[in-house]
Amino acid sequence: MDFTNDEKFVEKVRSIAPATKQDIEQLKELLKGLSISTELMESLIQPFGSEIDFSKMSSNVDGENNG
Repeated sequence: MDFTNDEKFVEKVRSIAPATKQDIEQLKELLKGLSISTELMESLIQPFGSEIDFSKMSSNVDGENNG
């Protein structure tokens, strides 16, 4: 959802639930923080060289493959 356009954002929020102006401002700050933290987490994750073969992963913590 694009929350940079105030009018559309307020309209969308109010279509989901009744919200005061203060509620909407708090929600905007929450979403802004979530967006920033998501970008930071994405920058920490190392890309994989190729696709992961999940069939070769263990099924449990002990490394036993029950498949």
